[in-house]
Amino acid sequence: MLTASSDLSPAAAATAAAGARPAAGPLRLRAALLVLLTFGSGTTDIVGFLGMEKVFTANMTGNIVLFGLAAGEGSGADLARCGAATLAFACGLLAGFLIAGRPAPGRVWPPRVTAVLGVVLALQTVFLAGWAAAGAAPRGGGLIALITLSSTAMGAQTAAARSLSADGITTTFVTGTLTSMMGGFAVGQGGAAGLRTAVILSLAAGAAVAGALMASAPVLAAALSPLVLATVIAGAVRLHPARAA
Repeated sequence: MLTASSDLSPAAAATAAAGARPAAGPLRLRAALLVLLTFGSGTTDIVGFLGMEKVFTANMTGNIVLFGLAAGEGSGADLARCGAATLAFACGLLAGFLIAGRPAPGRVWPPRVTAVLGVVLALQTVFLAGWAAAGAAPRGGGLIALITLSSTAMGAQTAAARSLSADGITTTFVTGTLTSMMGGFAVGQGGAAGLRTAVILSLAAGAAVAGALMASAPVLAAALSPLVLATVIAGAVRLHPARAA
């Protein structure tokens, strides 16, 4: 019995079959870029926690807990730092979602998402310049300014990742990712477990690398995130024409 593909040449049949399958290559590249973004977030949070008086600029769950602790202890300086980080992160989220727009069904990586990451890279570059100028030990108003820059960047990055609608990956905090993974296991849907596990481990790896560098090379520790982000943007451009199927 002849099939629809039996009238095609071997090369044409292979092309048709490839066109009928999901674009595995672009999806693998997208997964790798999301893992890299999460690695950069891990480095960013360690720079904030160790270098900016125990403030998280990517993980707002931890930051809000610290805000509550500061309120309970009556520490105005801690309240100002944690409050600035939380407000800036929220503003970054809003701006990121406005730029990225609605998720584009079928698109592996819309150009608008890359545009958001371009803004994030600009913010991180300014942060790095200020961090280096302060000798990796900012104080006073300069400290608040750097916290605001870093948190705004991380909020926008979170919006960019969420706009991809990629298995619930956020790249800046992994509580939701872990929840999605365990929930998937519970209902027999563990297809994205590999990516989710890689994201969780990547956040820890970024924190470990930055933590090792903070004592001897704090400027290099802060440079990791923008370097990673520049790599992600370069890879993302290749995905603009790609579709998921």
